[in-house]
Amino acid sequence: MNQQPQLMDITWNEERLKRDRLARLRAEMRSRNVGALLLTSWVSGRYALNVRVPSGEAFVPVEGDPIYFVRPMDAGYVELANIKTDKYIYEHNPSDPEGEKKAKRWADSVADLMAQYGVAEQALGVDTMEPEGTLALANRGLKLMNARTVLQRAAAIKTQDEVLIYWEMGKLYDRIMSKFRDDIAPGISEREMISRVYSNVVSMGGEGLLQINVCAGEDTWPWRRWPTNKRFEDGDLVGMDLHVYGPGGYIYDSSRTYLCGSKANAKQKELYRIAHDYNNACIELLKPGMAIPEWVERLPQVSDKHREAAYTFHIIHSTGLTPGEYPNVVKQRKPVEDTFKENQVLVLDCYFGEEGYDQAVKLEEQVVITKTGAVKMANMPYDERLLAA
Repeated sequence: MNQQPQLMDITWNEERLKRDRLARLRAEMRSRNVGALLLTSWVSGRYALNVRVPSGEAFVPVEGDPIYFVRPMDAGYVELANIKTDKYIYEHNPSDPEGEKKAKRWADSVADLMAQYGVAEQALGVDTMEPEGTLALANRGLKLMNARTVLQRAAAIKTQDEVLIYWEMGKLYDRIMSKFRDDIAPGISEREMISRVYSNVVSMGGEGLLQINVCAGEDTWPWRRWPTNKRFEDGDLVGMDLHVYGPGGYIYDSSRTYLCGSKANAKQKELYRIAHDYNNACIELLKPGMAIPEWVERLPQVSDKHREAAYTFHIIHSTGLTPGEYPNVVKQRKPVEDTFKENQVLVLDCYFGEEGYDQAVKLEEQVVITKTGAVKMANMPYDERLLAA
């Protein structure tokens, strides 16, 4: 079996990544008077401490050594990453008849830990904890807040190594989208195409897939979230929305639409040109320091016949170890009072279709904000046949 070449080079420094990311997280904790985070989601723990643990609880104080509470089978692995470990204090099991007593003892130990680190009077951030655990901590008198607020705001601006990872992932997207375009042919099904793309992603160095949609013909409008056995036909628009986990668990998110066959009709070309121009105009407007509400106000106008499709998806969102991160702008909500900042990695979604026509165009671009504006992080091809006059 022929293997695809590994496209991504290691241009980043793992120790610096861990150090800088933890520093950003702690700066956000200080700004919100959060003394510690207790993270039960392994994704949150991975962001905070740069180690992937399938089951555990990370205790991250604003000062001092973090602790990962893990199973014995994971302790040695975590310690190799120079992180202090301890055994589980309490397993959150709602069916345990002794669960309430155990939860109380566990909450006492968490309060003791806060006192040991000198942050007993400050808030404790928790993320995806079960209600029983949250109630036990609250009944113990601890001040609780949503740790995801701290995590999302810290992650909104990427460190130099996070940006380097994304530049390398852009190489993978160049190749994957080019191959997707070249593989589109009558007779291939949506499911078969997903299988091909998944195999290529892994062989090129991706960690895995968060999400992949392949939609053809009438499945592009409205956009189907899950693949079917529909086979591509000559003249179909075929779109793919691809979310890949790359090095360190970072999610890259982009979309492209291509023509199956060689003959595009006038409506397909019209939709493609409008989507292409709209997406790129939105990118051109992005500048560091620009207020997000001002950017939304200055976006190109969308005609009434395209409005329903265009505002179905996000206008813009960030990405990191989780999808749809802060800042996250959708047309149906008032945009957050904040500004775009240098080293933010943002995803601009673009979806154009219209009532009465059974196909639509989806384009999506990931960019990084630089001193002078937004720069695309991949060179994914468009369909020149659809852009042609």
